[in-house]
Amino acid sequence: MNPFFLALRELQYRWKSGLVFVSVVASVTGALAYFSVNDTSFQKEIGRNVRDIGSNVVILPAKVDQYSYHLEGGYSDVTMAENLVSQLIEHRASLNHLIPMLERRAMCSTGNRQSIGRVVGLSASIAMPDRPKAPMQRSIPNGELQLGSALARELGVERDAKAKVTIAGEVFKVQRVNRDSGTWQDSAAFIDLQAAQKIFELPEQISRIEAIECTSEQCEASGLQSAVILNNEIEKITDKASFLRKEDMAQARLSVRSVSRDNFLMLQNVLWVFLGFTVLSLALLNSMSRKTEIGVLQAVGYGRYRIAALFLVRSLLLSGVGAATGVTVGMLVSIEQANSLFVMTGQKSSLDWAVAMTIGAVAFLLAVLGGCVPAMWAAGENPADLIGRDSR
Repeated sequence: MNPFFLALRELQYRWKSGLVFVSVVASVTGALAYFSVNDTSFQKEIGRNVRDIGSNVVILPAKVDQYSYHLEGGYSDVTMAENLVSQLIEHRASLNHLIPMLERRAMCSTGNRQSIGRVVGLSASIAMPDRPKAPMQRSIPNGELQLGSALARELGVERDAKAKVTIAGEVFKVQRVNRDSGTWQDSAAFIDLQAAQKIFELPEQISRIEAIECTSEQCEASGLQSAVILNNEIEKITDKASFLRKEDMAQARLSVRSVSRDNFLMLQNVLWVFLGFTVLSLALLNSMSRKTEIGVLQAVGYGRYRIAALFLVRSLLLSGVGAATGVTVGMLVSIEQANSLFVMTGQKSSLDWAVAMTIGAVAFLLAVLGGCVPAMWAAGENPADLIGRDSR
């Protein structure tokens, strides 16, 4: 009889052991697929959350005294040319998500209430070419503003109330009141950069550029200092700006990325090892526990390679069904879980089909090794020894 049909007949007779084999392989491959095929989405989600920690690089006008800047809570009246942003992009500085800002302290009023606020004009974040472009900061429509929570309380503006705020004679509609941040932003009003340049009569001028560095991981691997590299880049581009790096924030960003990546990689490796151990062990156990049957098959005229083919076909069928079931279920669960896991990246899955194919291929290869090798070894022994060994 053909080994394929013989394997099917045998599976029909031994369906319980076959079901156990399929269930175990499906469980392991499903877990591996769940964590592996969405690796891209996972890394994007981590990157987006790390990005929202905030900017860790500030580029200031060269004339700013950094001691006074910190003493004033990160504020200075000195400005620099806005075209520095295009220069940084042209020279491909090791930065991303550049946000040019212009700020002044100005009287903000609404109705019969007024208060001095930190008025900040900013643009949408600008991504470097060929680097992640998901906006870190969105633009504020012209004629509208966002109020910090403390300034809103001073002006008597409720969170959901429709209100207008006057700044330097210009009227702005309140787009929203921001939640408490515990920083200077609570006492600020945010407007469009060009609107700020207009009302403060500072065309094409900015106070600073906030950004995210893109060198930490490479520097960590090479032993170089990220701050030195960025500072050298700024000096080559212009002598009218200085560089300020928020060391703690940069380290926090790097630590979150590296720890999450290393833990995820370790989990994947453990699952790969477990997959190999499971398939090999089950196939080996099936072959080694049936030496008597192998002896009987030899005694009735089945050759060594035909017997090996029988066990190989059985392992391939069970591993194929188990791997296909596991990968399918793992991917479906991963897609379903994307709604709760990948909130920051739009609840989208980026399924890696190459990984799914690899999982199935490895399961098949392990089935070949686990099912064929011991069967070939047993089939090479004397059938009388195999049959008699079980009856002793």
